[in-house]
Amino acid sequence: MSDWRKELGGILEGRARASRAEQENALFEAFLRQVATPSLRELADELIQHKRDAQVREAPAAILLSVRNGDVEEIAFRIIKRPAATGVLPYAEVRLRKGLRLVKVESFLREPTVPSYGLDDVTKDDIIRCFLKHYRMVLDSEPNPSSVAPAT
Repeated sequence: MSDWRKELGGILEGRARASRAEQENALFEAFLRQVATPSLRELADELIQHKRDAQVREAPAAILLSVRNGDVEEIAFRIIKRPAATGVLPYAEVRLRKGLRLVKVESFLREPTVPSYGLDDVTKDDIIRCFLKHYRMVLDSEPNPSSVAPAT
């Protein structure tokens, strides 16, 4: 047992170091706090200016922007993490209204043409662009008031 000092050092140092999962969780929480939350709050403020009820809800491992028009929820845009070989990736889980149906989709926050990306690569613009792409689907599925024939 000539290596006991090394083994003891490994045990004690291992306890002091955070596990990979703990490190990834801390990085994702920082991403939510520094990038995702400000992006969704900015979107919510603008949506309120356009007479929508927009609320941002924070959780330790996710953030959600919910948009209502009157009594109807138009979209719920949630940013969560997905494990990847290189760490964790943020992505959007979106519940949106298409006519009378609710549709749930998942979406990367960056365009699929970008080969691979990490937390540090996702910007406020990426998040806003992703939200707008899905919100446009909601509005495009609504009947256009000018195309509806008046009741006689």
